[in-house]
Order: sequence, then C-alpha cells, then structure tokens
Amino acid sequence: MSAVEIAVNKVKKLSAREARELLGWLEARQANGAAVKKSAKPKRRKTARQRMKELKAWEDSVRLTTDWEPPRMPNDLVKPFRFP
Repeated sequence: MSAVEIAVNKVKKLSAREARELLGWLEARQANGAAVKKSAKPKRRKTARQRMKELKAWEDSVRLTTDWEPPRMPNDLVKPFRFP
C-alpha cells in the first residue's frame, strides 16, 4: 500500500468534527504559505568528522541520565561454583 492510500484510509475513518479540524488546519497552512516547498539547493551531507562530533556530543549529553540496569538472574537460581 502506498503512503497516499494509507492516508486516504485514515481520512475516511475520521469523524465529522475531526475532518473539520483537519480541513481548518490545512487551510491555515496554505494561508501561511507553509505548503510543501522544495529547497533551492540540495542539502549537503556532513563530513564523517562532523557527524562523529555530533554523535559524541549527544552521547555526552545522555550519559548517566538513566537508572536502568540490566536484568539479573535471581540468587536462588545461581549455584555456587568452586574450583576443585
């Protein structure tokens, strides 16, 4: 199924109130000139060095921000092991 077909199916399932809100939103976007526009020149891909710098900055920003720990096996299931 194409993206257009999926969108049409979703719009068909909208209630009357939701459809009116969607039409109002679309009209407001067209009035503001926010319709789909193509950029004048294509975006340039960043160099590997720039991408790595951004990734490192992101990693530093999220490091130690979670308290999640990997699940551990319950102690009663673990058999003690001794070297002979």
